[in-house]
Amino acid sequence: MKLETDRLIIQTVDLPLLEAASRRDALAIEALGFKTNGEWPAPDFFEAIPYFRELLIRNNGTRGFDSWIIVAKDTREIVGGIGFLGNPGPDGIIEIGFATNESQRRKGYCSEAAFALLNWALEQEEVRRIVARCESDNIESAGVLAKLAFELVQKDSQYHYWKYAP
Repeated sequence: MKLETDRLIIQTVDLPLLEAASRRDALAIEALGFKTNGEWPAPDFFEAIPYFRELLIRNNGTRGFDSWIIVAKDTREIVGGIGFLGNPGPDGIIEIGFATNESQRRKGYCSEAAFALLNWALEQEEVRRIVARCESDNIESAGVLAKLAFELVQKDSQYHYWKYAP
């Protein structure tokens, strides 16, 4: 699956790209049509690769409720990642997460990609609500969530919890 904005391509991660990422193999990533400066995959995504591999296998491919990459159209460089932490539950709730490579921050990529992905998710029949969480000291992610019209609903010592409330 692929979404496009003015500056970005937001594309689901398939098994070949996931395998290249699991090896941090820049040549294999480039052979798949993308560039990387070594910042992607970020540590959080790298740790989650087994989970996303299992989700792709269980779903016999992507349904879109898994991992996506954020690609700069002009360079084909993977500038970050975004996605959901799995299929919607019986209550229709999905959780979104995102990260931009350190060298690509403060360019609006996360907000632009998240806006496109939120719109895609809201078009899916089984989605009724989108939530997010960020570490309590992550001011940048909190700013992105607020900009996207998420509402802060709860705080604890580790996380701030948000719901999409456009």
